[in-house]
Amino acid sequence: MKNHLTIAALGAAVIVAPVTAGAETLLYGAILKTPANPHWNAMTQGIEDAAEELGVEAVVSTVANEGAAEQQLNNCETMLLREPDALIVGAINSNILLPCLKRASDQGIAIVDLDYNLDRTIAEDAGVTVTFTAGNDGESTGAVGADFVAEQLVDDLSGPVLVLEGLPGNPVGAARGKGFRDRMAEIAPDIGMTTLNGDWDRGKSANITNDTLQRNPDLKAVFAANDTMALGATEALLAAGLDNVIVVGVDGTSDAIQSIKSGRLTATVGQFPYLVGKRSVELLTEKFQDHTELDSYQSTGQSVITQSILEDGSDEMIQYLR
Repeated sequence: MKNHLTIAALGAAVIVAPVTAGAETLLYGAILKTPANPHWNAMTQGIEDAAEELGVEAVVSTVANEGAAEQQLNNCETMLLREPDALIVGAINSNILLPCLKRASDQGIAIVDLDYNLDRTIAEDAGVTVTFTAGNDGESTGAVGADFVAEQLVDDLSGPVLVLEGLPGNPVGAARGKGFRDRMAEIAPDIGMTTLNGDWDRGKSANITNDTLQRNPDLKAVFAANDTMALGATEALLAAGLDNVIVVGVDGTSDAIQSIKSGRLTATVGQFPYLVGKRSVELLTEKFQDHTELDSYQSTGQSVITQSILEDGSDEMIQYLR
């Protein structure tokens, strides 16, 4: 427990929520990915807002880019020196943080997995106890994307579709891609799918889409495991003079929402990262202060967000967009 406000430099960014002077305060350390991705900026905001509302302290560390695994491990090790009550973790992959998280588990520190980035089996085999996972299962997210794409194609459920996953070895991108492919194979068996790794990168995803168009000028749709890659695909398609190819991302980032409003990006499967971060802090605080027994998996909800939904406000979840 901490009873004072502390500020330190961890990773690329730190946010410390205000606390009440003199009060015994819960300390949560958040180990997140790069702030260059709007998804993690929204997650940070949710963590910060909930911490301020509840009177707990939250220290957030980030890394330079999506592949900075060693830097994230260093951030985790540094965070342990603060003796936090909990770690809120958006791991770059399922393995890099295991030594640090094992020490955290041994010290009785609660561990929250954000967005299913930690493979639960791998974690448990390494002696890591995950208190709960907050977010949405990647395969169900991919399936939601497949249902939407099929609805848009209507009676023309054939032709090539590009699936963009994230960094190789990242369980979130892989699960979202698998969920999309499995569901699409069920409802549209004549669809031909190509899966490539866009590495969560906008420029690389634009190049992949452009290369795919050279081989498949009749490309029908792109499903990207995050909005950054979806925006890259959209740019490539529009540069090629194609505005009728369906492009669906995942997350519901601010950049994606602006693109949808302008009629460029077709849709995103909103994960509401602000809400994921906020609920993580709220649930942890219930656990510590009220001794609440928490389910191991905490779904925070997801919705397909289109231009019409943004215009008519028909989905109440859009209030959590940031």
